[in-house]
Amino acid sequence: MKSPFLLLIAVLLSSITGAEAQGPRIEPPPGTLPAPGSLPPTTLGTPGDPGNLPPSVPMAPSVPELIVDFSQPRVSITSAFQGENILLFGMFDPPGEVVVVVAGPAARETVMRKERFLGLWLNTGRQAFDDVPAYYAIAASQPLQRLLARGAGGEILSLEDRLSSVKPVSPRPPAELTQFRGGLVDVKRQEGLYPAAIGQVTVQAGRLFRAELPFPSRLPEGVYDVRTYLLRDGKIVAAVSRPLPVGKVGFSAQLAGWSQHQGPLYGLGAIAMALLAGWLGGLIMRRL
Repeated sequence: MKSPFLLLIAVLLSSITGAEAQGPRIEPPPGTLPAPGSLPPTTLGTPGDPGNLPPSVPMAPSVPELIVDFSQPRVSITSAFQGENILLFGMFDPPGEVVVVVAGPAARETVMRKERFLGLWLNTGRQAFDDVPAYYAIAASQPLQRLLARGAGGEILSLEDRLSSVKPVSPRPPAELTQFRGGLVDVKRQEGLYPAAIGQVTVQAGRLFRAELPFPSRLPEGVYDVRTYLLRDGKIVAAVSRPLPVGKVGFSAQLAGWSQHQGPLYGLGAIAMALLAGWLGGLIMRRL
């Protein structure tokens, strides 16, 4: 039999050996551990619970990206201005169709009605309209009638729909207003301000697009609104509106400023230039 003294020594040796095998114990600083029961219980999230989704998973479907830019920031009208084409280009999240609507600043327009009387053409009537766009053009990646028939409508207006909303200044029978609106369209198209054809939006690589926007020589000044729409299944899913300034630059802009802000001096200068041109013309003719 072993003595109690030997048993006590064996127990002490075994406890020391076990502590060395486990390694030194490092205690955390006081106050760093949460109190018991303060941690929230851990639950397993379900796919339908948005509160348990990772941050990389979007909470809701995002708006498709639509980026639009111009080849130049403005249309500059000089004394030799003969019209210009502006390149509109951009990128969108496929799939979809692209529609571009260019509208000039709205103003009041007056339409004259001429009739032949005793061999002479006389103005027999006039009608003024408010909120008439100075310029209106549309470009689309597909035929516009097909896109509108699929339910796009609403914000995208054809030229006929846009002009049907102009307000007549004086009341007239609907039949006469229709005739005056038709005359307004004819005059604008002769000046190239209401293109009859729908422009082409070219889509490349399924997500890049471009369109040539024509601006005629008789282009009114102002800030033009260029709106680009992205359509999917006949619905507008994204839209971008970009302003395009149109104005005179150079010497023609200075003349326009003088005529507006310094009328008397501009008139005297015009008379002096006319007299000088006449005198020089007469001098040249006498020497010839």
